[in-house]
Amino acid sequence: MDVKSSARAALSHHALSGISRQHLAEQLRCRPGVKVHVDEGYRGLANQFPRQVTAPPRKPKKDATLGEQHAWRHERRAQSSNRICVEHANAE
Repeated sequence: MDVKSSARAALSHHALSGISRQHLAEQLRCRPGVKVHVDEGYRGLANQFPRQVTAPPRKPKKDATLGEQHAWRHERRAQSSNRICVEHANAE
């Protein structure tokens, strides 16, 4: 996967079926300007490259307040909306 440093990408398990996480991590190391939106399955990459990789926010704990639950839902939908536009463009 060759990604330009100014490019934005959205990655899901389906989009990355032929690309290993190790290869993707190497690409992110080589291109520190690349920003990537990923789905929940790539949480490890988001933890490893916090400035480059954006994963959905973690679900709040069961004892979270109603406000925290609403904030989580709003953040998750916003991240998903950004990611899905790029996924659709990649599919064309």
